[in-house]
Amino acid sequence: MNTIKTFLLALWPVALLILTPVYAKETPPAGSEPKAFKLTAPRSISLPNGLTVTFVQYGNTPKVTLRLLTETGNVDDAGKDAVSDLSYQLLLEGSKNRDAKAIAQAAATMGGQVNTVVDVNSSFLELDVLSDFVGDAAALLADIAIHPNFTEADKNRLVANYVRDLKVEKSQAQSQAAAAFYQHIFGNHPYGKIYADEKVVESLTLDDFNQFVKTHLVASRSHLFVSGQFDEAKAEAAIREAFASMLPGSGRVLTAADSSAKPGLVFIARDKAVQSTIRIGLPVVDPSNPDYVGLDLMNTLLGGAFSSRITRNIREDKGYTYSPRSSISSRIKAAVWFEQADVTAEATAASLVEIIKEIKLLQSTPPTEQELNGFKNYKGGIFVLQNSSRSAIINQLWHLKTHGLPLTYLEEYVQKTNAVTPQQLTDLAKKYLPLESMTLVVVGDESVKAQLAAVPELKVLFKL
Repeated sequence: MNTIKTFLLALWPVALLILTPVYAKETPPAGSEPKAFKLTAPRSISLPNGLTVTFVQYGNTPKVTLRLLTETGNVDDAGKDAVSDLSYQLLLEGSKNRDAKAIAQAAATMGGQVNTVVDVNSSFLELDVLSDFVGDAAALLADIAIHPNFTEADKNRLVANYVRDLKVEKSQAQSQAAAAFYQHIFGNHPYGKIYADEKVVESLTLDDFNQFVKTHLVASRSHLFVSGQFDEAKAEAAIREAFASMLPGSGRVLTAADSSAKPGLVFIARDKAVQSTIRIGLPVVDPSNPDYVGLDLMNTLLGGAFSSRITRNIREDKGYTYSPRSSISSRIKAAVWFEQADVTAEATAASLVEIIKEIKLLQSTPPTEQELNGFKNYKGGIFVLQNSSRSAIINQLWHLKTHGLPLTYLEEYVQKTNAVTPQQLTDLAKKYLPLESMTLVVVGDESVKAQLAAVPELKVLFKL
């Protein structure tokens, strides 16, 4: 039986060739002119305590997403590492009116569950439910945010879990490279620290968590978004009642990031590593800058997509790495561009040479219209996905608020992207990617240092 099976499997490719009709290759039809993105006009109100609420009708499904976004996050840890992350985890462990089980059951009854996310600059509580429960969902979110009930037992358990996961994360080469990169560029600013110190986390007290939410999870720094298909009058009435007792608090004062670190090499030894993790990059402008749309397109062509130049070079052509990628990572009033890759140890220097070569090529020679149009189409498709759900719309609206952008930014994004010319892309590469200003982080075997120093260009650029 196995012999017959093997024989049939061997014949299968031949059968496909025989049975598959042969068609002449045809050029796909050209796409139509891009249409402007139109969002149902959001309506915003302000509660007496300073809480902003935005309603946006979206989609056809009878569901609604409520997200309480607050201008707080890791930047507010202030030496108490992870107090923001753990405070938001503790919020789901119970309020003064409901324990964790009751919170979960209440959310499930509405067809959803409560989620939390803590980021560098902002954090949120979110509940996605059936539209009929919009009022009950508002009451549940308010109860969690306004009436926390932290206990020692919950704190100890969550801290232990967090520290365990943190140790695993910090043991990874990619994490070590990222931590060193941001620390080198932003120094002692909160943007420069992306991983907590385990001992500091273990020393956190219940008072630390209570004080954090009392100070930072306040109305004047929060914005409640309601997105989906819902009864707006019902939602507004429920929100006004549920959030009336939220403390006003005071706005956040964020210290400007100093990203004037000297460029050069940061090397982290990883004994006998068969791979080197490399991250090369520098500070660039954030989304509030008019150049950002073109810069984002430039990044996509250079290394930000699977078909980008650097990816084709060191992955497809050379086989040095499996998943290289460049990115622009944005904060409030700060951003960095970087290329990252895990490359075979013996190809560390060669990979960097090729990355630099691609940057120089883009700085000296504009791409063809055909190549650039392909990436414009790709960005247009990604933009559609970024506006294709209730939560995605909230993401976009918060992005606009965070970076001080008008609503017309969404409506004009595709047109502005498509208006970028090949020469403008080259000019942006010259302006924002000067090689002499870049920081290089390498996590790898000590022998890689000599490999890098043996290449004259790398030796000069990174002062080896």
